[in-house]
Amino acid sequence: MKQQTLIDNCSAFLDETMNLNDLPGLAVGVAAGSIEFLGVRGYKDCASRTPLDADDIFHCASVSKLFTSSAIMKLVEAGVLNLDNRLCEILPDLHIADRRYEEIQLHHMLTHTSGLGDVDDYHWYDHETDEDALRRYVYESDEVVRQPMLWQPNECRFRYSNIAYEILGQIVAEYSEHMTDDGRISGSRLSYEDFVARYLLEPAGMTSSTMKTFERAGAPDYASNSRMAQPHEKKPDRSIGPVKYYPYTRQHAPSSTLTSNVRDLLCWGRAHLESSRNTGASGVETPLLKPETYQMIRSEYATVPNNGEKMGLGWFMREQTVDLDDGSSRSFRLCGHEGTDDGFRASFWICPELDMVTVVLSNLSGAPVKRINKKLFDRVIRTCVL
Repeated sequence: MKQQTLIDNCSAFLDETMNLNDLPGLAVGVAAGSIEFLGVRGYKDCASRTPLDADDIFHCASVSKLFTSSAIMKLVEAGVLNLDNRLCEILPDLHIADRRYEEIQLHHMLTHTSGLGDVDDYHWYDHETDEDALRRYVYESDEVVRQPMLWQPNECRFRYSNIAYEILGQIVAEYSEHMTDDGRISGSRLSYEDFVARYLLEPAGMTSSTMKTFERAGAPDYASNSRMAQPHEKKPDRSIGPVKYYPYTRQHAPSSTLTSNVRDLLCWGRAHLESSRNTGASGVETPLLKPETYQMIRSEYATVPNNGEKMGLGWFMREQTVDLDDGSSRSFRLCGHEGTDDGFRASFWICPELDMVTVVLSNLSGAPVKRINKKLFDRVIRTCVL
């Protein structure tokens, strides 16, 4: 594939997509082997008519869960945790009223098969920023300790649970001091966000990304930060206006608070692809995970009822069929995650077979980024790959 061919076709795709969709802003990234495309259209802030830039920052919502699951797998690789460990043994001070929680194992939470329910109100308007926020939520909130479970974990039924991922984040924090660096136990406890930064963001070269959005310049008045895309929503009259609260509070960091840009997310995808091949390619200081770990991650643990996708250890997996000009078709397996929140949508997928990463970000509630990402993948395959 030639760089200019990718640029021309993706640029045309961006123009067509903006013409077909009423979006404030759209950012798209494609990495295929050693070449890449980054493109943006629209505005980071409709009120000020400030144009979007390729380095501008988006709230990535549930794409954050890929970092939480990878953090857990780092601890599993280090022998600190085991996928069969029970939650009640990992966090003995956590007591959930529904005693069925005693059967929850680590892999159940990673695969959304634990039977735990979901978050009802994210309290984005609270903007909690103290380091104890996650612990309080996991150990003291009624939403966690008093919510009845949906079913027994061993039924292996899929039900998306942000609560499970907040608990996973607390596990990362509590077991971080047992993580080894160069064969030595660190002995120092890290917050969930600092663990992710040290063992995932930094090795992947994600210099513009953080889980601690409150530390960005301009916080909590995020609008004053020139690099932050602002959240928008459709009003009853179909006009586009601002969302009242920026979606951030530290108690939901493990499920939701990554802020990043297209460039960094392409680095994230490439880092996983390179680590899974163990090529030692430049750009990744140290492998994120071991190749054999990816075999576990990409195993099918459950089927997602509404779309037939498969659930791995934190990663969704799907097949996408591309119809070719000669009348034939070809199917590819992709792994990734969507992100949905107030004012933002994110779509991140990798195709290991093609060494490809596709990223779509928008600053609008309900923006059809997954559909756009599927069309982007189809376009790149038909015009640039096959």
